[in-house]
Amino acid sequence: MSVKKRRVFFVFSIGVFLLCNAFGCGKNEPAATSSTQHGAPAGHGGDDLLAHKKTLLDEEIAKNKKILETNPNDAQTYYNLGLLYSENGMFEESLGAYKKASELNPSMVEAFIGQGTVLNKKGKSDEAITFFQKALEMNPHNADAHEGLGLVYIHKGQTEEAEKAFLRALDVNPGLVDARYNLGILYTKKAQFSEAIKEWTKAIEINPQKIEVYYNLGIAYAKLEKLDDAISVWQKALKVRPDMINFHYAIGLAYKEKGDIDNAIIALKRTLEIDEHYADVHKVLEEIYRSAGRPGEADREAELYKSKASPHH
Repeated sequence: MSVKKRRVFFVFSIGVFLLCNAFGCGKNEPAATSSTQHGAPAGHGGDDLLAHKKTLLDEEIAKNKKILETNPNDAQTYYNLGLLYSENGMFEESLGAYKKASELNPSMVEAFIGQGTVLNKKGKSDEAITFFQKALEMNPHNADAHEGLGLVYIHKGQTEEAEKAFLRALDVNPGLVDARYNLGILYTKKAQFSEAIKEWTKAIEINPQKIEVYYNLGIAYAKLEKLDDAISVWQKALKVRPDMINFHYAIGLAYKEKGDIDNAIIALKRTLEIDEHYADVHKVLEEIYRSAGRPGEADREAELYKSKASPHH
């Protein structure tokens, strides 16, 4: 198999993660207490983190409800509740809280943006647009409203309008990481990988902790057959989160394509150290060992793959 054909297979095999994650990674609302990471490649401790987050959200919701007992006309507290309910997946409660905030304070642009954001999450795109447009009537230079519109247009499949909205948001606030992230996704849909790389590189400069950006940035480099750059990006990500399985796996695949068997094996075995049940790693290791003339190790990996990939495992 030629190098070009092998690289096409490599890009396809990990590029799926880019396309699967792309439009699931919408903008989170600004948190009332802390920001949350979303759409990141798989790591460890996800269930524990989610349970801890839910506990904190429940506590914050209770605190804000307590405030409203003594001050039932506090628009800001209703707004905070809207944020908290939304993060907790309680969308109807969130809409009610945002609506109350906008009734108590009709000039609160953020409350209209909040309603638009939740309606978009509920799949009510046209209603969401109404609220974002209302917010922009009140403040045409509100970056969050433009960004929210961009996400609605993505859900409606209007990618050109989405791109324009994200660019308007960035004109107002160049520091919007999520707008750059989603803009990069739109560029990849048009195979404009160099443009995507520019957006994602800037996004990482602004927020080095946003792990999913590194992942897609590496894939964009791989699409351009710049495997060394892809590996470098993923290795930087692992300095932020050493337990991210998909990064180790992608690095292993990239080294395999480069013909650097030793480093490929190291990266793939590191993946198994984090998650011993990652069956696909054994399949790749089998291919590596067979191509290297090591049939005994290849057979062992084939057996491990068969046992772990079994539906009864």
